[in-house]
Amino acid sequence: MAKINNDFFNLQICFVLTLVFLLTACASPFKKEKRVPEAQLYIDLGLRYMEIGDYGEALTNLQKSYAIDDKYFASHNALAIFYGTTGKKKLAITYFKQALNLAPENPSILNNYGRFLCQQGSIEQGFEMLMKAAKLPVNDRAWLSYNNAGRCQILKGNQKLAEQQFKQALERNNRFSPALFELAALNYAQGKFLLARHYMKQFFAVHSETADSVFLAYKIEKELDRLAAEHYYQVLKKKFPTSREITTLVQ
Repeated sequence: MAKINNDFFNLQICFVLTLVFLLTACASPFKKEKRVPEAQLYIDLGLRYMEIGDYGEALTNLQKSYAIDDKYFASHNALAIFYGTTGKKKLAITYFKQALNLAPENPSILNNYGRFLCQQGSIEQGFEMLMKAAKLPVNDRAWLSYNNAGRCQILKGNQKLAEQQFKQALERNNRFSPALFELAALNYAQGKFLLARHYMKQFFAVHSETADSVFLAYKIEKELDRLAAEHYYQVLKKKFPTSREITTLVQ
């Protein structure tokens, strides 16, 4: 059986795949309340600047949105994401709480705040928020919240409950690649290599190869098919020659 502690938890597709996923999948996937158009414009600009790593311009635009309409929950939500991303935890919590006070049933806020709390170690509170977000009828992308709820349980070490949440995510969107990756990784960690391969194939059917995903596929096939494992090793060398994953293998 594969070593769970060393192999599974070192795989680095966690709550988000990249900052782009954080912004598009977690920050604003839900229907937006109609408020001052300029306020939403500055939010969108701020999040895009975050996406490219320009945090100075991101904060400037998010603060402009807040100045235009400080009662708009999305302004608070976006600032909370910004401060959480930049490591200012107290400010993030302040803005999340303000956003939640303005819109207590908004799935975007519950999703973002729950994910943040889980990452900070407040597993029970974060999981509760994520489940509430997932079950709200207005949440038309509940798979995001279920996936984050699964990651939350992974942090707690509850793999069985995590698996249930990832499967719930796929029931609502069977092409949701993060949940497919998580289930592949989870089954690999439990020594269920054929199931892990199954989810990995589904992942590659809907998502392009990444260093993390090819590395996981390599590790799965190393237990099943040496020729297939060699194929993925060569893909890592060719496509991701400077990645942490290939460095680990060639040491």
